[in-house]
Amino acid sequence: MATQIPDIKEKIGMATSYLSLGIIGFIWLLVSKRHYYDQKDFIRFHCFQSIFIGLLFSFFPDAIGIIFSLISQILGFIPFLLPVVALLAKIHGTLQMVIKFGSLAMIVYCVIFCLYGKYTNIPYISQIINRMLR
Repeated sequence: MATQIPDIKEKIGMATSYLSLGIIGFIWLLVSKRHYYDQKDFIRFHCFQSIFIGLLFSFFPDAIGIIFSLISQILGFIPFLLPVVALLAKIHGTLQMVIKFGSLAMIVYCVIFCLYGKYTNIPYISQIINRMLR
């Protein structure tokens, strides 16, 4: 990525983009008076990363919930596996809580780096965004 120094308006805009799970970043890209390629790399990187994180934050816990629900319903047909189903429900609740708090911590991490004017390095996600912006 090129080294372009963002101003305070861009830093705050990208921080609020993370806090809104990518909605403000998407709107920023749509209504910006600059062409897509004239935007600073900092803005494009954080807009797309906030949108990607927002989608993951919205759909990943639901997908895990569907998988656990499906497994629990299948195992619920077997009478002697009811304690296993109860254990799966506890594991699912704990896993959902860990995912939600982990996602929240990742969003706070991204907001702090945005306000410092730096790029975040989240494994896999940042690499995907970097490849997409080339």
